[in-house]
Amino acid sequence: MPQILRRLTILGVGLIIALGALWMSLAPPHLEVPPPAVSLRDVTIVNPGRDRRTVPRLEVRGGRIAWLGESGIGPRAGVEDPEQLFAPDTERYAGAFVLPGLIDMHVHQPPDTPLGDVELAALLFLRHGVTAVRDTGSFDGAIFATRRRISAGELPGPRIFTCGPILDGDPPFWSGSRVVRDAAEARRAVDELAAQKVDCIKVYERISAEALGAVREAAERHGLPVIGHVPDAVPFSEARLADVQHLTGIVERGEQLTPARIRAIATVSAALQIAHTPTLVFLERVAKLTDYQHELADPAARLLPRYYREILWNPAYDPRLRGLSAGDEDALRETLRNAKLIVKALHEAGVEIHVGTDAMNPFVVPGASLHEEMWELVDAGLTPEEVWIAATRTAGKALGQPTLGTIRLGAPADLLVFREDPTRDLNALQTLEAVIAAGRLYPRETLQEAVGRWQQHFTDPVYDTASMWLAGWLIPER
Repeated sequence: MPQILRRLTILGVGLIIALGALWMSLAPPHLEVPPPAVSLRDVTIVNPGRDRRTVPRLEVRGGRIAWLGESGIGPRAGVEDPEQLFAPDTERYAGAFVLPGLIDMHVHQPPDTPLGDVELAALLFLRHGVTAVRDTGSFDGAIFATRRRISAGELPGPRIFTCGPILDGDPPFWSGSRVVRDAAEARRAVDELAAQKVDCIKVYERISAEALGAVREAAERHGLPVIGHVPDAVPFSEARLADVQHLTGIVERGEQLTPARIRAIATVSAALQIAHTPTLVFLERVAKLTDYQHELADPAARLLPRYYREILWNPAYDPRLRGLSAGDEDALRETLRNAKLIVKALHEAGVEIHVGTDAMNPFVVPGASLHEEMWELVDAGLTPEEVWIAATRTAGKALGQPTLGTIRLGAPADLLVFREDPTRDLNALQTLEAVIAAGRLYPRETLQEAVGRWQQHFTDPVYDTASMWLAGWLIPER
């Protein structure tokens, strides 16, 4: 008996050690969150579309811009002498350009699993200068915990605005959506989401006209914008969404996209103050998926683990993309060209355009895809500075934070430091020197090293095997 007990004890200890080793292999690498205090000297402040000026000092305290050291502007009440607060290690940024942080107006948080995807996505947003995001559909509800952790300074990441779960009809397009069959269910859903402190309400294609009307009424009562897909059962002009996603509803059933239809949509959007988030990069990526093997080599995709490229984003496993072939590319490219014509018409009509990506859809990588979307919008006819306006100040106002996306006293300190001015040429996006998120300074090399540690983490045989198995196990649920 004692011998059996000894063997069981040894076996138990070995199992504990093995499980500990497994957990260590799966545990993601962490990036320390710095304090919310920064001082920059001799920088050029650029408020896209408004002004640019060189100041001897910019001070950030408590996550907000506390002092702009130029004639006529002094320290805010309660802030210590800026000379005493000056951090010598930030002298390296002298002569740089400081712009508001970028805002991605259409993202989806990855599933919250022990593999750490949530932490990685948050890091990748920061690495590319995205300091705020609007999550437009959380299927597991984990977005609320992530928002709290980032806000509390427990996790490096962008400021999060969220709609919570998608509201849709029965049956819903996505299984994780909340079904609202009638006005009563719609009002109840909005009331409950408002209690969770959502920032918007998102509706989808299968919601009924009755339920949509009740959603709008309840959302207005709570001061929440209604965004999403124009429902199949509701004409574009009657849906009256505050922000239409993916240019849905432009072409109704039985119609053809014509110049007259484009002009009509632009006129209605301008008259009803309907904004649009076109997510052109998503269309671009779908077109490229016709050559899936070529997409596998995309450097941006390698910022995420292998199971994204080979399983989660593989058309063979996704019923929405299954069957795509090289023969579909021309049609998809034509759809993208038409989308850019629509964006151009909307912009010329004075319609508000938001910069969003639809990350984490196939090969739409957090952060990197926002740079791609900016280029797509320039190709659609916006100037680089107009794109910057859309991705900063315009987005902040739409999110109910009129000082977000601006550089002025008291504004949230979400800032980017560039060696060259990217409002003149988007190629200067590559000269990003540092990211300041909620007043916390992350030098470029710190973020790059953190991304490098994650990429090393991916190659760990235990992590790679476990993550591929988990992804394969989840696929049948699609």
